[in-house]
Amino acid sequence: MAARIYALGVIALVSAVMLMLTFSTGATFTAPTVNPSNQLATATLAAPTAVSATVQSNGGTVRVAWTATSSTWASGHRVFRGTNSGGPYAQIQQIAGLATVTYDDVPGVGTFYYVVRGYYNANGANWDSVNSSQASAKPLDHFTFSAIATQHSGSSFNATVIARAQDGAAVSTFNGTVTFSVSSGTIAPTSAAMTNGSLTQNVTVTGAYTTTQTITVTAGTPARSGTSAAFTLNHFRATAIALTNGGTTAGRMQTGDTIAITFSEAADTATMGSCGLITSGNDLVSNDANPDTITANGAALAFGTIALGDSGYLSGADIAKNSTCAWTAGNTVLTVTLAGVTPGKTGTVAGGSTATYIPNAALTSAGGEAIDAAQTPSVTAVLF
Repeated sequence: MAARIYALGVIALVSAVMLMLTFSTGATFTAPTVNPSNQLATATLAAPTAVSATVQSNGGTVRVAWTATSSTWASGHRVFRGTNSGGPYAQIQQIAGLATVTYDDVPGVGTFYYVVRGYYNANGANWDSVNSSQASAKPLDHFTFSAIATQHSGSSFNATVIARAQDGAAVSTFNGTVTFSVSSGTIAPTSAAMTNGSLTQNVTVTGAYTTTQTITVTAGTPARSGTSAAFTLNHFRATAIALTNGGTTAGRMQTGDTIAITFSEAADTATMGSCGLITSGNDLVSNDANPDTITANGAALAFGTIALGDSGYLSGADIAKNSTCAWTAGNTVLTVTLAGVTPGKTGTVAGGSTATYIPNAALTSAGGEAIDAAQTPSVTAVLF
């Protein structure tokens, strides 16, 4: 009897256990207490790849580009910038989603280093991937010119310009348009496009003679510029004047004295008259006005006016008829030999001269260039 009761008890216990197993379907999971910051369960938040930083055509914008993180569950990307290779980096942009994989930065002047991270910030988490590989960029800071030799006004020549970063490195990705200007005169063309940070442009500068001509280029956003070293811009002009004593009395204009005007290049001699025997009344005239002058604006001779300064250089007016003129040194020196000067009527005072030259406006070079009237030639002799 006892054995029967025991057997029934065992059967009842087994049945209860089976019933419990048949209807119990719930389960409980406990989250780990430590979770690495870049892991979701066992998945690592992958860093973006193929990061690049390229200076754009305006010279001041750096385009940071990358391949999106392979972690499709990431919230987006964060862009970081530093001024030292290897960091530290500061976050400059957060971009939600994985579709946008570029960012345009305007960092200023210097060398800049970029990394990109994937990030996840859902469900109370705020995780970053490790840094991507580093990319660097050097925005446009200035332009430099190759040396420019002496040039002639109105004649074309090549000018080479290089886009440079702050440290002097070439900015080979700059393809913007530069604007040309000059310190004096005009330049053509006024603009041209650079290719890979370099430009060799055929330009023409037109202007007065100067030893301090420069060319400046400006480009970029924000604007950057650069100026060439000074070079000489030649222009047809008188470079020297000499009144030489060939007579008997120093300091007195008389028959046998010479007036020589030296020009910077060959002149069109026909624009200075026929250069024959000077007979007309206005071919060569001295005048004791203030300033005292020697003027030739006639048919035989038309060089213009030599002004000898204040009163005292010439003591009276005179017309030097029967004087002659001649060209030498490849038509760069005009020499007038005086004749027919009234004895004792004109003269100069001893000492340095402040003589200036006002050329006849019709004078041109052999190449057809109008004379540069703004230049003051040196005075090498004044009848002493």
